[in-house]
Amino acid sequence: MTSSSTGTGPGLGPDLSDETTANGSTPLLGESAGGRVPPLSPARRELIERAHNLYSAAIGACLSRRESSPDLLERATSLLEEEARLPFLTTEELARAAAELPDLIAALRAEPVRAPAGATPADLRRALSEDDLDTLFGVALRDRLTGIPREHPRLLLFGGQPGSGKSTLQRSILPALPEGTVSYDGDDLLRLSPDYEWAMSADDRTASTSVSHQVGALHGRAMEHVRTGRFDVVCSHPLGRADWASAWVSGFKEAGYRVEVAFVATHASNSRFAILDRHARATRDQGFGRWLPELHHDRFYLGVPNTIEFLETHHLVDSLHVLSREGDALYSNHRENGTWRTEPFGRIALEAERGRRELWRSEDTP
Repeated sequence: MTSSSTGTGPGLGPDLSDETTANGSTPLLGESAGGRVPPLSPARRELIERAHNLYSAAIGACLSRRESSPDLLERATSLLEEEARLPFLTTEELARAAAELPDLIAALRAEPVRAPAGATPADLRRALSEDDLDTLFGVALRDRLTGIPREHPRLLLFGGQPGSGKSTLQRSILPALPEGTVSYDGDDLLRLSPDYEWAMSADDRTASTSVSHQVGALHGRAMEHVRTGRFDVVCSHPLGRADWASAWVSGFKEAGYRVEVAFVATHASNSRFAILDRHARATRDQGFGRWLPELHHDRFYLGVPNTIEFLETHHLVDSLHVLSREGDALYSNHRENGTWRTEPFGRIALEAERGRRELWRSEDTP
């Protein structure tokens, strides 16, 4: 198929569903009908988000207390397995989980977690040992990141400024992908910290950074496991700097992966609002929420167009897409025998979509 790489609105972009590459594999986004992310109703999107928040609270409660109650490690494992299935559940199953989890969280939190002596949300006063990291990886990541090995493995990496909707699209597309595809979102590492509950409860704006740093070494273990296993994988990252994007894609290319990056295009007003709204919803569900300072959002927002241009100009990926917040493919380009099928202008496509939606619209959020 020879498709246009342009699109000016939802439904007018390229259809990737019958694209194939030189080795006969389909771009991972092309596995989904119409080459787009399947749409979610606002009600279902909110149910998935609420259930995810509640599972994170319950998982964090178990792992924060595992030293005093070792049996909670097994409970956390069970909760993590259930949470990984959220994108595949029916609306009724999601509603049931959202209704039942608050009682479990209350029971787990009945015994308060004590902070280490002298610790503050800014200074947790402990680093995770190699044994700690191995245990957490085994409990939370090994099984969920183990899929079906592929001769020609594929990475679909969602990029875009914080609040652009990457995680929502990542969850939405999973049921449309082949069995054995795994999903990794680094934001979910925070709940694995033994200090997650007390530090985030005390000051989530400060602890969002310190807890992230504490569990950051798990990222490398996750990437090594996926690449070694040669599993198809969906990931997300802001990709607000070209060097970060280069590190992401080069690691997978060196492991023999076909790499495609899908950037979510939405105006800064939408993503700034989404960060505030996400924090409010998480606080409702967990008592606290992950936070990102506006300065970081703005830096990533300004950096994403440069990243797109860098990836295309230097031929670092096999496919590059620009998606609307709703998951429509507005622009797609593919490399064949080292050459882009059409003249690259992903940056222009992203900036055009950003400019088209200058004001937040109520239908953009649940």
